[in-house]
Order: sequence, then structure tokens, then C-alpha cells
Amino acid sequence: MSENTAPQFTQAVAAYTLSQVGPMSDEVVELAQRTLVDTIGVALAARNEPPVRILEQTLGVLPEGPATIWASGQKTDGAVAALLNGTAGHALDFDDVTDVTYGHPSVVLWPAIFAAAEHEGSDGRALHEAFVIGFGVQVALARAMDVRAHYGAGWHSTATIGVVGAAAAVSRLMRLDEKRARCAIGLAASMAGGSRQNFGTMTKPLHPGLAARDGIMAARLAREGFTADVDNLESPLGYFSMFSPDPDLEAAFTALSGTGAFMDAGINVKKYPCCYNTHRTADATLDLRERDGIDPSAVRRVHVVLEPGGFDPLIHHRPRTGLEGKFSIEYVIAAALLDGEVNLESFTDEAVLRPEAQRLVETVTWEVAAVPPVGPERWDQAFSVVTVETDAGEFTFRTDIPRGDRRAPLSRAELEAKFADCCNFSGSGWDARALMDELWRAESIDRLSGLQSLKER
Repeated sequence: MSENTAPQFTQAVAAYTLSQVGPMSDEVVELAQRTLVDTIGVALAARNEPPVRILEQTLGVLPEGPATIWASGQKTDGAVAALLNGTAGHALDFDDVTDVTYGHPSVVLWPAIFAAAEHEGSDGRALHEAFVIGFGVQVALARAMDVRAHYGAGWHSTATIGVVGAAAAVSRLMRLDEKRARCAIGLAASMAGGSRQNFGTMTKPLHPGLAARDGIMAARLAREGFTADVDNLESPLGYFSMFSPDPDLEAAFTALSGTGAFMDAGINVKKYPCCYNTHRTADATLDLRERDGIDPSAVRRVHVVLEPGGFDPLIHHRPRTGLEGKFSIEYVIAAALLDGEVNLESFTDEAVLRPEAQRLVETVTWEVAAVPPVGPERWDQAFSVVTVETDAGEFTFRTDIPRGDRRAPLSRAELEAKFADCCNFSGSGWDARALMDELWRAESIDRLSGLQSLKER
């Protein structure tokens, strides 16, 4: 990258943020709607989870405002709603993922965008455009970074990348001029953070909640004239210098155009409520169980092989809580073998502490390999090879593309079934069908003022 081009990157992000998207294809709109349905569904499911309850209790009496807290239907200020909705949306680790950012894009973007749109009275088209733009900014940052190294160093990219994308998306909804949008991006760069050491605790879902809130705050402050370095992303002491010192800005610039980054990167919708790095292993284990009729009590040893970096988020090898179980490949294997499914009920503390689950956890060994031990040498994104040794013999299964991946997406019926399960798990009594229908029609809303199907409870 030439020196005279490098300083233009923050400006280019701001210009893209405020650009004319042009007609959005039916495919783009549908994919954005799918992410909205899924994000609100998993947030509703978490309405009674400890991180959500404790956060609500700690905030105390909430300020009045037009933004909706999805878990309750209560109205409050947009920044507060974004904090609560982002935390709820990640509390069960059931929200979508994209491989490019190595993180969860929608759980930061939608809480910030939805709350800001309620404040601004935005229409459905503006809502969806802001999401596509915010997603594109996230992809551009990830393309510039060595995002795997960033993640490997301990940063939670969902938050560090997400907060800048959220600030950009909200800046668009607020119709900031370019200079103020650049200030909002500079502010967001100073708000970026999130330590992966906190995976398996309530702090992990707090990360996207804080990022969503800070995206709104950055845009609000910039609108009022609050200053920040307008070239922060590429400057010597700025964002990339802190998080990825040798950025590939040429690659980043290619993402700043229309809806291309959104469609090219795609979205992986989770089938299982646990870390996405366990999903290939869950699929492989479930397929082994069904194909070979494995009796969990006869299992002597399980061995799993993942690609380099595949175990980075899986830091709990002897989990004792449901939250730790979500980041334990050993426990996900145990749950799949014992229950023949991996669902929301799999990650209670009681389920993790079952003696038979703890026994199976002890049988699991793992290793990293650049070349899978079975099947083709080539792989895209990731792979999992699971071998189960039982009294009856040894059985192996390899999975490269998990169910719900952008290359093997859930059908609309499967996505709606997941949403209905989330509503049922929430115990709220909401009409899942009515709420889904309203969300599917969101693109045609003239002025967003909340969701009529969410009644305050």
C-alpha cells in the first residue's frame, strides 16, 4: 500500500458508510431479514439467563425512551436497549457467525441499529441498508487484519471489530456528515475491547452488549460535535497499530462497495447453542452415533482433530458449568453421544455435571493438524475428524461444512423452528408466529416504532 493511499482508509470507511447502496436484491433483503429473525429469537430465549437478569438489576430504574428491550418489551433509551439486547443476544451463544471476521456480526449490529432506528423513526429500507453497511465495515476491518492472529492474541473480535461496524451503521441512520462519521469511527476505535479469557463466563455476552451500546454512543457524541482523530484506523497510534500492526489495506478497500461484502462473506446460522468451533464436531459425533449405533456406555476413548487455531476458543477442557460447557469440545461430544442432540437444555449446569457426561469428557483427547487424517487433504475454513473407540471397534467421521453454514444454510422452516424453540424456552408466552411474521415484513415498515407483537412483561 503506498503512503499517499494509506491515510485515506478511515475517510473511505466514512464515505462508504454514507454511500448510496442502490437497489437491494431480494436475496440481500432476505439474508438480512434472516439475521434479524435469528438475532431477536436468540435474545428472547435468554430473557431469564443470569447475565441478562443481573445486568437489568444492576442498571436499576431505566431512563425513558423509544427503544425496545426485546426480552421484556419495555421501552427505554437506545443505548440502554442496545446494551441489554446485545448481551441477551449472545448470552446463550446461539447467535450467527461469519468466518471472515471470526466472530458474531449480527449480535452487535442489530441491537445498535434497531434501537437507533426506533429513535430516528427510520423506515424498513434504512434499517436493512444500515445492517448491510455495518456488516461491510466489519468485513473491511477483518480483511485488513490478520484476524486469526488478533483472535489468538486474546481479543474477542466480535467486540473489537463489531463496535466500529455498529458506529458506522448508526452514523448512517443518524445521517451524519462525513467528518462526524469519521469522528464516530475514531471514538469507536477507542471503545474497542474484549478479552477471550472471559469466555465461559457472563462477561463474554457482555462484550457485544457493550459494543452495541458504544456504537450508539460514538455516533451520538460525534453528532453533537465531540471530536476524535478522523484518521484513527490507519494512524500510527490508532486502531490497526493496536490490534493488527501490518494491515492489508488493499484487501480492506475491496469490501467497501455496495452489498458485495455482505453477500460474499455470508452468514452462518447456528444450529447448536454453543461455540461455533464445536459445530463440526457436534455434527460428526451425531452422525457417528446415528450411523454406527454407538452406545455411550461402551465408549472407551474419543479423539478429535481440528485445523490449526480450531481449539483457540475452546478453553474449558473440564467444564463444571453450562457456560463453560459451551466452550468445551469434550462436553459437546459427551452431550451428543448421550442425548443424540445438542440443544438449549444441553447447557444447564445440571446437564454438564451429569456423572455419565463427566465420564465421557475424561475419554476425549484432541490434536491439531494442518492436513486431516482422513479424506481429502484440502479443506475450506475448518474441519473436524472424530474417532470413537468402543467395545465393538473404532469408528470415524469427518465434517467440513456444518449444518447452518452459509454453504449449507438452514431452510426457512428450520430457522422458524429455531425461533419458535427460542420463544418457548423463554417462557414468555409470546406468539412466535405473529412475531416472526412481523419481522419478515420489517423491510416494508414506513416508520419503526418497535414491534407490536412484543408486549411489555
